[in-house]
Amino acid sequence: MTVVPAPQEGTVITDTLQATIDETAARGGGRVTIPQGRWVAGAIVLRSGIELHVPLGATLACSEDYADFEAGAVSVIAEDSDRAFLVARDARNISITGRGTIHGSGPNWCSREGLFDGVKWAKYHRPRMVVFEACQNIEIRDVTFSEAPMWTVHLIGCDQVRIQDVSILNDMLMPNTDGVNFDSCRDVFMSGCKIVAADDSVCVKTCAKLDPALEGPAERIHVSNCHFTSRSCSVKIGTETHQDVRDVVFSNLTITGTNRAFGIMARDGGTIERIRFANSTVDCAQAPHTYWGSGEPITINSHARVRGATPSVVRDVAVTGITGRCEGAIVVNGDPAMPIENVSISAVNLRQEAGAFAHELFLDLRPVPEDVNDLDDPEAGRRNCFVRRPDGGIYGLDPYPNGFPGIFVRNARAVSVDQVQIDRPSPLPEGWAQEALDLAG
Repeated sequence: MTVVPAPQEGTVITDTLQATIDETAARGGGRVTIPQGRWVAGAIVLRSGIELHVPLGATLACSEDYADFEAGAVSVIAEDSDRAFLVARDARNISITGRGTIHGSGPNWCSREGLFDGVKWAKYHRPRMVVFEACQNIEIRDVTFSEAPMWTVHLIGCDQVRIQDVSILNDMLMPNTDGVNFDSCRDVFMSGCKIVAADDSVCVKTCAKLDPALEGPAERIHVSNCHFTSRSCSVKIGTETHQDVRDVVFSNLTITGTNRAFGIMARDGGTIERIRFANSTVDCAQAPHTYWGSGEPITINSHARVRGATPSVVRDVAVTGITGRCEGAIVVNGDPAMPIENVSISAVNLRQEAGAFAHELFLDLRPVPEDVNDLDDPEAGRRNCFVRRPDGGIYGLDPYPNGFPGIFVRNARAVSVDQVQIDRPSPLPEGWAQEALDLAG
């Protein structure tokens, strides 16, 4: 074990931490330990064989200057972010461990005071906290990530990943602060984690990539025994689906305080298949219409992000053993040109209640093609979020055609519903469908 030497003056340890990592890697690898106290750094590059250890009583905080992350430039751009705090490329046997804290200095990444439709005004250029590209045998264990400025953990084209007993505690008003994104990753196991995030808790996706070496499917991913809180879709596949996603299992989860619990949102042509959401409890609430999600416990929807593009194939999805409370409907909504196929919904027991926005009983199919824009105007819209129609409504957000149901299915084939109990209010509130099931297929 090598402890990073504390600087003689100040708290910035970028150079000494990087030098210690490089020297340890040159000797064949080992543990590099952050000393007790609070320390600040710019971009740090992990090498093969390095365990970055943040013990209890130590905090490693990221710099508040985007220029300090130039050495952390990465290939996949996300929400205008092309840099990260802790990075690795083509590394093997790397890990982040310890019971200390990695702090994102989130409050300092706002561009102005106040809120924009319920969220903070975040700067365009913010670093992600962890980005590993094309790495193998990764472990992230025990550590706490706090107040990320943007996505917290983004793993791209990585194999053999283990994430265990990690806490991610982000500001619930800071946009785009996803917990963990598995992007074209394979053989992933995640368990025992707590994630509080203003965006998705865990997301499986296949982003567009400028580097062909990072392309590939996301497959063989297992997430279990975690507690998630989110202001978006807590467990999501998509929306970026440029390559295939298959053999993904989410099970034994507790999902609270979220706009949506489980979601598949396919937009970019990749095939999504063999997906299982199982044995979990959910508590889903409606959100203001500028957020995606209307309290749906499960949403599976597919259409092309750009008009004229080929929609994704979505098939072989099983939802079973889901219990809890919701203020939205279960939704399965495919593209007329490419219906969703073979969905099983079974052993589901939900209490459906009227929410704080009971007058807004909308089918939410965002993102839609209108969301591909550069808007940043509360009156007109916000890019990759919402766009107002001339009539004052929002593109992709429309009333259910037959009133608010318990389960809504359109443009889908071979959808089975078995042992599903949805307890609805009596009498039904205004705007609710008399029949819980709206299964037009």
